[in-house]
Amino acid sequence: MDRTETIEAQAQGLRDLLANRLGVRRGTLARRAAKAGRQLPAAVRNDIATVAEAETMAQHPKVGLRLDPKSTVGAYKRAVVFLEAIDVKDRRKGLILSMLGSAAFSLLAVIALLVVVLRWRGLV
Repeated sequence: MDRTETIEAQAQGLRDLLANRLGVRRGTLARRAAKAGRQLPAAVRNDIATVAEAETMAQHPKVGLRLDPKSTVGAYKRAVVFLEAIDVKDRRKGLILSMLGSAAFSLLAVIALLVVVLRWRGLV
């Protein structure tokens, strides 16, 4: 496998991981990393940007020869390690618990406000 095929395979692997782990399914690799935003640490976003830039450069025959495969492979591995560590079930469970907690707090606040108003009006 030459450099171009390797970089394209790395970029496709990162695209698949971003789609499966974070739900970012549309756009180029750089666009997907930007869309993931604060879900990714800055270092991982930079690593994904490095692979995306290398993918763009690899499409040009002369510019592709100037690529440093070691930096691209290192950036790819760091990004893959982070993305594979994301537990989709745990993220989903955390989101549901957060929404339920917010709804419970809102309900308690409304009940407390109702009791205060009833007490103030002398109905309780």
